[in-house]
Amino acid sequence: MAYDPVFSQKLLLPYSVMGANRHVRMDRLMSVFQDAAGIHAHQMGVSGFDLAKKQLKWVISRYQIRVNQPLVWPGPYELRTWRFPWKNLYEIRRFEMVSEDGVLHIQALSVWVMVRSENTRPMRLPVHMPPELMMPTGVPPDLWPIVPKLTGRHHEKRLHIRIHDLDLNQHVNNTIYVTWALESLPMPWLFNHVPVTLVVGFLKETFYPGTVTVKTTVSDDTEPVTTCHGIFNDAGDEQLAVLTLTWKTLSHAPVC
Repeated sequence: MAYDPVFSQKLLLPYSVMGANRHVRMDRLMSVFQDAAGIHAHQMGVSGFDLAKKQLKWVISRYQIRVNQPLVWPGPYELRTWRFPWKNLYEIRRFEMVSEDGVLHIQALSVWVMVRSENTRPMRLPVHMPPELMMPTGVPPDLWPIVPKLTGRHHEKRLHIRIHDLDLNQHVNNTIYVTWALESLPMPWLFNHVPVTLVVGFLKETFYPGTVTVKTTVSDDTEPVTTCHGIFNDAGDEQLAVLTLTWKTLSHAPVC
């Protein structure tokens, strides 16, 4: 099957990705990345739809994003994404967003595992991937550490899982975990800060119906400001994901 190793598309930023403080929302940005990755995977014959025919699916393990320069609506920008196997078990996918003048605005990386649909047992990639997709790059992914729970101001919020939070695999889509983390922060604080890095460790799948509890700690005395978010199940005894974000304080007049 013919495909380009690097999928590239010129795009204007959708108005829907902009947040209340006129900056791009991390969760909406992940949706833009997900759309591009899905098309590229489809071209290679390994999309979620392709795997579903074999009773397989992709499950995400980690996501990380760095904002080098803020995106300015509407652009235009070039979105690039490519993938490579790692240790015959992990599917690594990278993303870049570049402006017309060549400035690298956004860098991102995601880590995926192929599993059996019926029991989520991890599968070795060479068994189910075309041989041409198993060519190693020799460059290991630069995985960032996830910051342990911080001391500082604490926020806690209980949220209902909506049926529209589900994806093709019938579980909560990975972007929703970031939405939940952002939702746990108070509006005045959230309006006056913009995230510059994000790292997410996905620990367990979540399904509809149900609720989750997001426990958030804000460390205002660090530079940059850091927030750590733990997402827990209905009973609160099982952690589903852990997220760490660093933030830049905006220069506009603070919202009280």
